[in-house]
Amino acid sequence: MPNGLLSRMSVRIVNRTFNARYRLARLTRKSKTFNRIVVKAAFEDDEMIVLPKDGTVRRRIETDIGIERADESTILPSAVVKDVLSKTDDIFIMDFCLCRKSSKCKDYPVDMGCVFLGNGIHRIPREYGHVATYEEASEYIDRCGDLGLVHIIGRNKLDSIWLNTGKGNDLITICNCCPCCCLWNMVRDISDEISSAFRRMESVEVAVDGSRCVGCGICTEACFTRALSVAEGKCRIDQAKCRGCGRCADICPKDAIALSFDPSVTEKEVKRIVEKFKSTRIET
Repeated sequence: MPNGLLSRMSVRIVNRTFNARYRLARLTRKSKTFNRIVVKAAFEDDEMIVLPKDGTVRRRIETDIGIERADESTILPSAVVKDVLSKTDDIFIMDFCLCRKSSKCKDYPVDMGCVFLGNGIHRIPREYGHVATYEEASEYIDRCGDLGLVHIIGRNKLDSIWLNTGKGNDLITICNCCPCCCLWNMVRDISDEISSAFRRMESVEVAVDGSRCVGCGICTEACFTRALSVAEGKCRIDQAKCRGCGRCADICPKDAIALSFDPSVTEKEVKRIVEKFKSTRIET
Protein backbone atom coordinates (compact mmCIF):
# COMPACT_ATOMS: atom_id res chain seq x y z
CA MET A 1 0.00 0.00 0.00
CA PRO A 2 1.43 3.46 -0.91
CA ASN A 3 2.86 5.40 2.02
CA GLY A 4 0.61 8.41 1.40
CA LEU A 5 -2.53 6.24 1.60
CA LEU A 6 -1.32 4.62 4.83
CA SER A 7 -0.68 8.04 6.38
CA ARG A 8 -4.10 9.35 5.35
CA MET A 9 -5.73 6.29 6.91
CA SER A 10 -3.73 6.90 10.08
CA VAL A 11 -4.91 10.51 10.27
CA ARG A 12 -8.53 9.41 10.01
CA ILE A 13 -8.04 6.80 12.73
CA VAL A 14 -6.35 9.29 15.06
CA ASN A 15 -9.09 11.87 14.47
CA ARG A 16 -11.72 9.34 15.51
CA THR A 17 -9.92 7.93 18.55
CA PHE A 18 -8.00 10.96 19.88
CA ASN A 19 -10.46 11.85 22.62
CA ALA A 20 -10.25 8.30 24.00
CA ARG A 21 -6.57 8.76 24.90
CA TYR A 22 -7.27 9.54 28.56
CA ARG A 23 -9.34 6.39 29.03
CA LEU A 24 -6.68 4.30 27.31
CA ALA A 25 -3.98 5.97 29.40
CA ARG A 26 -5.77 5.03 32.63
CA LEU A 27 -5.91 1.43 31.47
CA THR A 28 -2.09 1.32 31.42
CA ARG A 29 -2.20 1.91 35.17
CA LYS A 30 -4.83 -0.72 35.77
CA SER A 31 -3.43 -3.53 33.60
CA LYS A 32 0.24 -4.50 33.45
CA THR A 33 -0.43 -6.60 30.37
CA PHE A 34 -2.09 -3.72 28.54
CA ASN A 35 0.73 -1.41 29.62
CA ARG A 36 3.37 -3.77 28.18
CA ILE A 37 1.48 -3.94 24.89
CA VAL A 38 1.18 -0.15 24.67
CA VAL A 39 4.84 0.41 25.52
CA LYS A 40 5.99 -2.08 22.90
CA ALA A 41 3.64 -0.80 20.22
CA ALA A 42 3.81 2.95 20.70
CA PHE A 43 6.38 4.19 23.23
CA GLU A 44 9.37 1.85 23.21
CA ASP A 45 12.67 3.80 23.52
CA ASP A 46 10.84 7.14 23.48
CA GLU A 47 12.30 10.24 25.08
CA MET A 48 10.62 13.63 24.79
CA ILE A 49 12.10 16.70 26.46
CA VAL A 50 9.88 19.61 27.48
CA LEU A 51 11.54 22.98 27.00
CA PRO A 52 10.40 25.93 29.14
CA LYS A 53 8.88 28.88 27.38
CA ASP A 54 11.67 31.33 26.61
CA GLY A 55 10.03 34.26 28.34
CA THR A 56 9.53 32.47 31.66
CA VAL A 57 13.07 31.51 32.64
CA ARG A 58 16.12 33.16 34.03
CA ARG A 59 19.66 31.98 33.71
CA ARG A 60 21.13 30.33 36.79
CA ILE A 61 24.78 30.97 37.53
CA GLU A 62 26.56 29.45 40.48
CA THR A 63 28.97 31.97 41.96
CA ASP A 64 32.04 31.03 43.97
CA ILE A 65 30.10 31.61 47.18
CA GLY A 66 27.20 29.43 46.13
CA ILE A 67 24.66 32.17 45.41
CA GLU A 68 22.46 32.08 42.36
CA ARG A 69 21.95 35.31 40.46
CA ALA A 70 20.16 36.41 37.34
CA ASP A 71 22.04 37.39 34.21
CA GLU A 72 20.78 39.58 31.40
CA SER A 73 22.59 37.59 28.70
CA THR A 74 20.23 34.64 29.04
CA ILE A 75 20.63 31.65 26.73
CA LEU A 76 17.06 30.72 25.82
CA PRO A 77 15.75 27.15 26.07
CA SER A 78 14.74 27.31 22.39
CA ALA A 79 18.47 27.24 21.66
CA VAL A 80 18.25 23.46 22.15
CA VAL A 81 15.76 23.23 19.27
CA LYS A 82 17.71 25.53 16.99
CA ASP A 83 20.99 23.77 17.69
CA VAL A 84 19.47 20.43 16.68
CA LEU A 85 17.91 22.08 13.61
CA SER A 86 21.32 23.36 12.57
CA LYS A 87 22.75 19.84 12.39
CA THR A 88 20.60 18.53 9.53
CA ASP A 89 19.30 19.49 6.10
CA ASP A 90 16.33 17.14 6.49
CA ILE A 91 13.64 19.40 7.97
CA PHE A 92 9.89 19.13 7.41
CA ILE A 93 7.25 21.59 8.69
CA MET A 94 3.72 20.27 9.06
CA ASP A 95 0.85 22.44 7.83
CA PHE A 96 -1.40 21.26 10.66
CA CYS A 97 -1.23 20.01 14.23
CA LEU A 98 -2.86 16.59 14.40
CA CYS A 99 -3.68 17.03 18.11
CA ARG A 100 -5.40 20.41 17.64
CA LYS A 101 -7.09 19.20 14.46
CA SER A 102 -8.47 16.13 16.23
CA SER A 103 -9.64 18.23 19.19
CA LYS A 104 -11.06 20.99 16.96
CA CYS A 105 -9.05 23.49 18.99
CA LYS A 106 -10.46 27.01 19.17
CA ASP A 107 -7.74 28.65 21.27
CA TYR A 108 -4.56 27.94 19.31
CA PRO A 109 -3.86 27.78 15.55
CA VAL A 110 -4.43 24.38 13.99
CA ASP A 111 -2.12 25.27 11.08
CA MET A 112 1.00 25.48 13.30
CA GLY A 113 2.12 21.85 13.37
CA CYS A 114 5.16 19.83 14.37
CA VAL A 115 8.61 20.04 12.82
CA PHE A 116 10.22 16.73 11.89
CA LEU A 117 13.91 16.01 11.29
CA GLY A 118 15.88 13.11 9.84
CA ASN A 119 15.73 10.57 7.03
CA GLY A 120 12.11 9.79 7.81
CA ILE A 121 10.85 13.13 6.54
CA HIS A 122 11.23 11.96 2.94
CA ARG A 123 8.38 9.49 3.50
CA ILE A 124 5.93 12.12 4.80
CA PRO A 125 3.23 12.93 2.21
CA ARG A 126 3.88 16.39 0.77
CA GLU A 127 0.23 17.27 1.20
CA TYR A 128 0.95 17.47 4.93
CA GLY A 129 3.56 20.21 4.71
CA HIS A 130 6.90 20.97 3.11
CA VAL A 131 10.65 20.54 3.37
CA ALA A 132 12.18 23.64 4.95
CA THR A 133 15.54 25.34 5.37
CA TYR A 134 17.14 25.93 8.74
CA GLU A 135 16.36 29.64 8.50
CA GLU A 136 12.67 29.01 7.79
CA ALA A 137 12.38 26.42 10.55
CA SER A 138 14.15 28.64 13.07
CA GLU A 139 11.76 31.51 12.32
CA TYR A 140 8.84 29.09 12.55
CA ILE A 141 9.96 27.93 16.01
CA ASP A 142 10.06 31.55 17.15
CA ARG A 143 6.54 32.17 15.82
CA CYS A 144 5.25 29.12 17.68
CA GLY A 145 6.83 30.41 20.87
CA ASP A 146 5.27 33.83 20.39
CA LEU A 147 1.86 32.14 20.12
CA GLY A 148 2.33 30.55 23.54
CA LEU A 149 3.14 27.07 22.27
CA VAL A 150 5.65 24.94 24.20
CA HIS A 151 8.42 23.06 22.37
CA ILE A 152 8.85 19.36 23.08
CA ILE A 153 11.70 17.60 21.29
CA GLY A 154 12.88 14.02 20.97
CA ARG A 155 11.76 10.61 19.76
CA ASN A 156 8.04 9.94 19.64
CA LYS A 157 7.38 6.51 18.17
CA LEU A 158 3.73 7.35 17.57
CA ASP A 159 4.79 9.90 14.95
CA SER A 160 6.80 7.26 13.11
CA ILE A 161 3.71 5.04 13.14
CA TRP A 162 1.03 7.43 11.93
CA LEU A 163 3.35 8.98 9.35
CA ASN A 164 4.76 5.56 8.35
CA THR A 165 8.30 6.94 8.21
CA GLY A 166 10.17 3.72 8.88
CA LYS A 167 12.52 3.12 11.81
CA GLY A 168 11.75 5.16 14.92
CA ASN A 169 15.25 6.60 15.07
CA ASP A 170 14.84 7.94 11.52
CA LEU A 171 12.66 10.74 12.87
CA ILE A 172 13.08 13.47 15.46
CA THR A 173 9.91 15.26 16.52
CA ILE A 174 9.67 18.88 17.58
CA CYS A 175 6.15 19.38 18.92
CA ASN A 176 4.73 22.86 19.38
CA CYS A 177 2.14 22.15 22.02
CA CYS A 178 -0.82 24.00 23.44
CA PRO A 179 -2.00 23.23 26.99
CA CYS A 180 -5.43 22.02 25.92
CA CYS A 181 -4.90 19.54 23.09
CA CYS A 182 -1.39 18.09 23.43
CA LEU A 183 -1.26 14.30 23.23
CA TRP A 184 1.03 14.33 26.25
CA ASN A 185 -1.75 15.73 28.44
CA MET A 186 -2.39 12.06 29.11
CA VAL A 187 0.85 11.97 31.13
CA ARG A 188 -1.26 12.68 34.21
CA ASP A 189 -3.20 9.44 33.67
CA ILE A 190 -0.70 7.10 32.05
CA SER A 191 1.63 4.57 33.68
CA ASP A 192 4.86 5.73 35.29
CA GLU A 193 6.86 3.69 32.79
CA ILE A 194 5.46 5.67 29.88
CA SER A 195 5.28 9.05 31.59
CA SER A 196 8.97 8.83 32.53
CA ALA A 197 9.80 9.12 28.81
CA PHE A 198 8.28 12.61 28.88
CA ARG A 199 10.55 14.74 31.02
CA ARG A 200 11.55 18.28 31.82
CA MET A 201 14.80 19.69 30.47
CA GLU A 202 17.73 18.86 32.69
CA SER A 203 18.56 21.51 35.35
CA VAL A 204 15.19 23.28 35.09
CA GLU A 205 13.86 24.25 38.50
CA VAL A 206 10.41 25.62 39.30
CA ALA A 207 9.79 27.39 42.59
CA VAL A 208 7.07 29.42 44.31
CA ASP A 209 7.79 32.64 46.17
CA GLY A 210 5.47 32.34 49.15
CA SER A 211 5.74 36.04 49.92
CA ARG A 212 4.21 36.87 46.51
CA CYS A 213 1.72 34.03 46.12
CA VAL A 214 -1.87 34.91 47.07
CA GLY A 215 -3.32 31.45 46.41
CA CYS A 216 -5.54 32.59 43.53
CA GLY A 217 -5.29 29.20 41.79
CA ILE A 218 -4.93 30.62 38.28
CA CYS A 219 -1.73 28.63 37.82
CA THR A 220 -3.49 25.35 38.52
CA GLU A 221 -5.69 25.94 35.48
CA ALA A 222 -2.64 26.38 33.25
CA CYS A 223 -0.86 23.21 34.38
CA PHE A 224 -1.55 20.37 31.97
CA THR A 225 0.13 17.76 34.19
CA ARG A 226 -1.85 18.84 37.27
CA ALA A 227 1.34 19.37 39.21
CA LEU A 228 0.01 22.51 40.92
CA SER A 229 -2.45 22.84 43.76
CA VAL A 230 -3.36 25.40 46.39
CA ALA A 231 -2.96 24.45 50.05
CA GLU A 232 -3.22 26.77 53.04
CA GLY A 233 -3.56 29.73 50.73
CA LYS A 234 -0.36 29.06 48.77
CA CYS A 235 0.58 27.35 45.53
CA ARG A 236 2.24 23.96 45.92
CA ILE A 237 4.23 22.18 43.20
CA ASP A 238 4.44 18.41 42.88
CA GLN A 239 7.94 18.25 41.39
CA ALA A 240 7.44 14.64 40.28
CA LYS A 241 4.56 15.69 38.02
CA CYS A 242 5.96 19.05 36.89
CA ARG A 243 7.58 19.07 33.45
CA GLY A 244 8.90 22.62 33.68
CA CYS A 245 7.03 24.07 30.70
CA GLY A 246 6.71 27.51 32.29
CA ARG A 247 3.04 28.13 31.61
CA CYS A 248 2.37 28.66 35.31
CA ALA A 249 5.09 31.30 35.58
CA ASP A 250 3.78 32.95 32.44
CA ILE A 251 0.22 33.25 33.72
CA CYS A 252 0.83 34.07 37.41
CA PRO A 253 -0.52 37.62 38.03
CA LYS A 254 1.82 38.13 40.99
CA ASP A 255 5.04 36.79 39.42
CA ALA A 256 5.17 34.32 42.28
CA ILE A 257 6.44 31.38 40.23
CA ALA A 258 9.95 31.38 38.82
CA LEU A 259 11.79 29.02 36.49
CA SER A 260 15.55 28.83 36.30
CA PHE A 261 17.97 26.68 34.38
CA ASP A 262 21.66 26.20 33.83
CA PRO A 263 22.45 27.27 30.24
CA SER A 264 25.48 25.02 30.14
CA VAL A 265 23.17 21.99 29.91
CA THR A 266 21.77 23.04 26.53
CA GLU A 267 24.80 21.59 24.75
CA LYS A 268 24.46 18.40 26.78
CA GLU A 269 20.78 18.05 25.88
CA VAL A 270 21.51 18.62 22.19
CA LYS A 271 24.22 15.95 22.24
CA ARG A 272 21.88 13.53 23.99
CA ILE A 273 19.17 14.03 21.37
CA VAL A 274 21.54 13.72 18.42
CA GLU A 275 23.28 10.63 19.82
CA LYS A 276 19.90 8.92 20.17
CA PHE A 277 19.28 9.39 16.46
CA LYS A 278 22.59 8.38 14.90
CA SER A 279 20.91 6.69 11.97
CA THR A 280 19.45 9.99 10.80
CA ARG A 281 21.47 12.30 8.60
CA ILE A 282 22.34 14.50 11.55
CA GLU A 283 25.88 15.56 12.27
CA THR A 284 27.29 14.85 15.70
